[in-house]
Amino acid sequence: MNSASNGKALVVSFITTLFVACVTAAPAHAAGVLAELRSSAALLPLPSAGEAVPTAPAGGVDVAGGQLWVCDAAQGFAPVVAADSNIDPILALGTVGNLHLPISPTTTPATCGQVAHDASGNAYVTQGVVDTKVTPSVARGILRVPVRSTGALTASAAYIATTAGLDGDQPTAAAIGPDGNLYVAFLKSGNIKRVVGPAVGSTQVVQSVGGTPGGHPGRALAFVGNDLFIGSIDALSVILNATSPSCQGGCNAVALSDGFSGVAHTGLAFDGIDGLYFTMAGNPLILGSSQVWRLSMSTGLYTFVAQGGADRTGSDVSNFAFVASKTNLLMLDAASNLWIGDDTSNATAVGAGRLWTIPAATLASLQGGASVAGTNIQAIFNALHGPWFVSLFSLQTGVTTQFVPTFNADGTFTATLTTSAGVSTDAGVWQLTPPNVVQPFGNPQAHLTLADTQGVVLFSNDILLLNVDRFASETLGTGSLGALGGTVWVKFAP
Repeated sequence: MNSASNGKALVVSFITTLFVACVTAAPAHAAGVLAELRSSAALLPLPSAGEAVPTAPAGGVDVAGGQLWVCDAAQGFAPVVAADSNIDPILALGTVGNLHLPISPTTTPATCGQVAHDASGNAYVTQGVVDTKVTPSVARGILRVPVRSTGALTASAAYIATTAGLDGDQPTAAAIGPDGNLYVAFLKSGNIKRVVGPAVGSTQVVQSVGGTPGGHPGRALAFVGNDLFIGSIDALSVILNATSPSCQGGCNAVALSDGFSGVAHTGLAFDGIDGLYFTMAGNPLILGSSQVWRLSMSTGLYTFVAQGGADRTGSDVSNFAFVASKTNLLMLDAASNLWIGDDTSNATAVGAGRLWTIPAATLASLQGGASVAGTNIQAIFNALHGPWFVSLFSLQTGVTTQFVPTFNADGTFTATLTTSAGVSTDAGVWQLTPPNVVQPFGNPQAHLTLADTQGVVLFSNDILLLNVDRFASETLGTGSLGALGGTVWVKFAP
């Protein structure tokens, strides 16, 4: 949902909070809410004629009249349709009346991106694709799609800015600014560009605005007043007053300290009043790390929204599975309900996508927040490679064990254990999840669990990263080797 204007005072208040750091609340990860699963292969094992299960659903648009459109990797720009006659139905994607994008002829689904919507009824569909060697560059870029208030397409779609070379960098994020121009980010670069007058013609002037932090690829855009917020592969950032005519290449984004540095931010949506919603792709080896958060423009505080949900029967309980290499669906409809899309196959299989919703009233019930959103589990994940050393004491056995595990990238470990009885070896799996109890420090935090090949839990406790060579267990934990508070792990030289 586009913002008409949030008021400059609101944005200045937020930026002041951000850079002056007048908010001192500790990082917090509240319980959040559960999203409702509305469309998936589990809910639609045998879709009816004219219906399909989502595949890596990306940016959508809610046109006047309430028709939701989704940019789907298999079905193209497609309407969301009711799969049953209930007042609040199970949903599917329509296969009639959709706009077929140049879809990858390989088994890897093509990339759909964010969709922007202007006041004239045009949807702008970003259309980077995966297999650029197979799909020619002329078959990708940005499509302008006229859409009626009833949801029907009013005319043929047309590529815009066809002489500007936008297709080569694979556009994946789009937002209409309050100046009426289209702003675009890309899969293959950190450029932010402005398409002037996107509603008319096909050879628009394209201007450079600036770049993402570090020049890294973008994933999603959202305007709050004249300020452009950017989700990129490793940061949430903002270009202040991005619509200024003086922004002609040198207006680079400033990263926000949201607690998720180094993690892909794959979706953005502004509610037009105060809340900027964003998605974290997380890491497949960090359960529950695909999350949705909300940033308040008036206070600068972050509120945890959700990391998964279930269908209305309470079945199909699962975490979100956002795709780090793509733009994911995150949008607010005209009634301020939040729509979320993910893909359990990491966008490698047709029909593995899902659609979720969170009602506006539920979002409104979320209160409070913190000056930093996440606990930056990814920072701990990045530091775990190589062998570590810790001395653990078990209250149950009274034995002290010198435990030296090596964490492998596939989630397994091998370890040497030294006790008074001698030296032995062990192996198993390790897992990082969000911390059970967030400590009042800004350091990266997580919950580390190690279990051997027999399923015996050796160590399970919240941990706090002190620096790249040390982490500590600040609280009491469990495990056969012991997991006392105050235990420090030291990293051996890699």
